[in-house]
Amino acid sequence: MTAPEPHDQRIPVVVVGGFLGAGKTTLVNHVIRSLPHRLGVIVNEFGQAGVDGSLIERLQDDVTELTAGCLCCTGRDDLLRALVTIAMREHRPDAVVVELSGVADPTPVLTTLLERSVRAAFRVTTLVAVVDARYALQTLREHPEAARQLAYANVVVLNKTDLADPALLDHAEDVLRGVNPLAEIRRVERGQIDAAALLARDDFDPRVLAGVDDRAVHTPGLKAFTLRAERPLDPYAWQRFMTDFLLSRPAEVLRAKGFLDLHGYPQRILFQAVRDLFTADAWDAGDGTSELVVIGRGLDRAEFQAGWDACVIPDPADLIPD
Repeated sequence: MTAPEPHDQRIPVVVVGGFLGAGKTTLVNHVIRSLPHRLGVIVNEFGQAGVDGSLIERLQDDVTELTAGCLCCTGRDDLLRALVTIAMREHRPDAVVVELSGVADPTPVLTTLLERSVRAAFRVTTLVAVVDARYALQTLREHPEAARQLAYANVVVLNKTDLADPALLDHAEDVLRGVNPLAEIRRVERGQIDAAALLARDDFDPRVLAGVDDRAVHTPGLKAFTLRAERPLDPYAWQRFMTDFLLSRPAEVLRAKGFLDLHGYPQRILFQAVRDLFTADAWDAGDGTSELVVIGRGLDRAEFQAGWDACVIPDPADLIPD
């Protein structure tokens, strides 16, 4: 590991990648909680509705959420604008963490960060790839962007190891070492990496991108859409929707996340699902609205919309006969 030059006053940038549901936001929150540093965070999401930005802790105005497009494709200009805003702030951050969307190919993003105008104020210090230990092999086999995330990473965080079979875990690590034998692999639970050591790293070598085609590579047929409701959801209808449309389709629905206002519950629910596993946590005061982002392959939006609409509590005015 090479220490930065003492006179280098540029802001360090840590890039955090990883496929859908690997635990990137959990890791970023752990870093925030663990360190006294002033951090700037740029969060990118695949889809128009921002959820992950709401989950980043304690940073207030230092979180920039980009939802206009994937950073490796249409969002590259947004990334440049976000970096300029950070560089011009009165209180300079000690470091910037860029959390890529779950389907981001890191090579175009890194190319953007290595442009001369960006390198004048920032330096990329390390690239992290977060991997869900349970689905490491399947993700690597089926999603080319995940393979690129791993191939160029300095640190591979094998996350959710407490949920994976030990024998499968050993095999997954062997495969990951085959993809990138130079990366440091860390086995962790719930993103609990050594945050101070992560920010102290300065081992990203721009030469790894020499000659690399920086056009983004994505999984064919991957799409995201947002389901919205202006009235509360029926809890029992939601349970059926969750089972029939989300959890029973792990090969199609790769990720779902959002905030749900369930009829009879005082707080909105933060719902997150990765394939067939989910969490549901009380979040903030309910306002009657719900929003759910669904990401997957070969999804029929109209089918999902019809199922979602069936969950919405009817407006009493609509039930009054003419």
